[in-house]
Amino acid sequence: MEIRVTFASAGPIPGSLVAMVPPTAHVTSEETNFGQQISLYTSHDDPALLRNALRAVAGDVAVGVITGPLVDESARLILMDVDSTLTTTEAIDLLADHAGVGARVADITERAMRGELDFGASLRERVATLAGLPTSIFEEVGAAMTLSTGAVELIAAAKSAGVPIGVTSGGFSQLVAPLAERLGLDFHNANHLETELVDGVEVLTGRVMGQVVDRDQKARDLARFAHANGVDPAFTVAIGDGANDLGMFDAAGLSIAYCAKPVTAAAADVAIGFPRLDAAAAFAL
Repeated sequence: MEIRVTFASAGPIPGSLVAMVPPTAHVTSEETNFGQQISLYTSHDDPALLRNALRAVAGDVAVGVITGPLVDESARLILMDVDSTLTTTEAIDLLADHAGVGARVADITERAMRGELDFGASLRERVATLAGLPTSIFEEVGAAMTLSTGAVELIAAAKSAGVPIGVTSGGFSQLVAPLAERLGLDFHNANHLETELVDGVEVLTGRVMGQVVDRDQKARDLARFAHANGVDPAFTVAIGDGANDLGMFDAAGLSIAYCAKPVTAAAADVAIGFPRLDAAAAFAL
C-alpha cells in the first residue's frame, strides 16, 4: 500500500527514527516555523503496524503514517476544536472563575475531556453554576482567551492553500463567534447560552439552548462543513484534544490530536505532543 510517513518536531528528528521507514527514493525535508518536518513516500503492507512501531519510540516527535488520497494530495478542509486546541484556555472555566465556582467546574471539565463523564450532562451541570452572571462578562472572558502558539500560522497556511478552515466547539457561541470572525474562519458552531432580563440587566439563566455540541454533533458539523464546500470527507482533517472530539475524528479523512488527553491521542491518526498548532500543517497541507 502506498503511504506517506511524516515526522514533525520542535527540535531535530533523529536519523534512527527515519531509518525505521521502508526505503524510498522520494524524501522531503524542511525547516519550518515550528521546527523540522520530514516526509517519506513509500509503501507498506500494514501501515497501522508501522505507525504503532514509530510512535512507540518517537518521543516528542509527531508521527503520521498516512494512507488514502492524503498521501500525495493536500487536505481540502480543516475543522478544529476551540478550547485547549485553537486556544490554550477553557471558556467554561474562565466563566466559572467569575461565578466563584472555578475549582469545581475545572475538575468536571477535566474529567469530561478525559472521557470519564458524559459530555452533555457535564456541560449542563457546569452551565447551571453560571446562572445570574451578567452577559457583559463575555467581553472580559473573550479578552482572556489566548490563542495556541502557531494558531495564526496554521490558519494563514490553510488560507494560502485555499483550504476552508473552521471550528466546532463544546464552548459557547457568544465567545466562539466573535473569535471566528476575528480570525477569518470559514465555519463555526458552539453551544448557545440562554439569557434573560433581570431588573433591566441581561444575565445567564444557567441553561443551554438547542442542540448540545457533543461528539456526535461535532461529527455532524464536519459533514455539514464538508458538504457546504463540496469536499469529500476523505479529504478532511479534524484537530482536537479531548474525548468530545472523537466523533469528528471518526468522520474525518485524517485526525490529529493536539496536546491531547491520552484517550484522544490514542485514537488519532497523528498525535502532536508539543505546543505548536501549526505543526498540523505538516500532515494536512
